Amino acid sequence: MSYIPSQDQVMGQLRVIIPALGTIVTALGVSQADAGSYTQIALASVGPIAYVIVAVWSAIANSRASIMAAAAKPVTPNAPAPQIVLPPQEKALADSLPANVSTTADMKVVPK
Repeated sequence: MSYIPSQDQVMGQLRVIIPALGTIVTALGVSQADAGSYTQIALASVGPIAYVIVAVWSAIANSRASIMAAAAKPVTPNAPAPQIVLPPQEKALADSLPANVSTTADMKVVPK
């Protein structure tokens, strides 16, 4: 039985690997001694640029909409989708997500 990582696991690994590779390229000074100044500037900025890209990527991946979209997916293809109920203040978010995400304004929640 082979293990296939989830999309979230792959994205998490990429967020770690991209800055690490940028740091290695910068630290090793891949440019040659006779390379132009633009090459050296580009190679020196790979690491910091990678960290900025990862920060933006993480902000998007960890947004409320992204987390709710991931939570709304069924655990397995044969399992039913979970029913997620958000507060009425998040109606716009619930409307932009799959049908199994609704608000308490749309459905009556009865406490136990």
